[in-house]
Amino acid sequence: MRSVNCDVGVAACTVSGNQILLVQEASGPHTGRWGVPKGFVESGELPFDAALRELREECGIEGEVNGLVGVRETVRGGIISIFLAYSVEPRSLDVEVDPMEIKDHGWFNLEQLKTVDWISPTMQSIATSALSCGAPTVSLDLSINRGSPYLIHLMPDHIDIALGATR
Repeated sequence: MRSVNCDVGVAACTVSGNQILLVQEASGPHTGRWGVPKGFVESGELPFDAALRELREECGIEGEVNGLVGVRETVRGGIISIFLAYSVEPRSLDVEVDPMEIKDHGWFNLEQLKTVDWISPTMQSIATSALSCGAPTVSLDLSINRGSPYLIHLMPDHIDIALGATR
């Protein structure tokens, strides 16, 4: 199998009840615009873990990934760029933002998502999907069986093929 260069980004779509956590960018090309907590995967890190790390770093919240909400793939400057959006159930609703990265935050319902100045239409679609549909996949951790970090994301109907492992 041949490797290719790939840029991998992640998002933590954090939903509580009928609201999703959004953050307003404090700096960079999207200053003042809104999206879900997001960031890049570090070397040797699973995207799944990166999404939880970004949520913790940007908002001070611990959470549990339920599954994937969406995937965006594109090519930018000849480099493949993948963005994985995970559904995250928060363990706490007490947000403490990192002011270097996040200007503001809020919990938004589906109707309020229409009024937001979004980072991108893709981010709006991902947040809307997370809030209206939840995670269409279930994430299973087979790391113990495999002896190294190993996650799979399946449709709920197909969990039985995952050797009976659960997360």
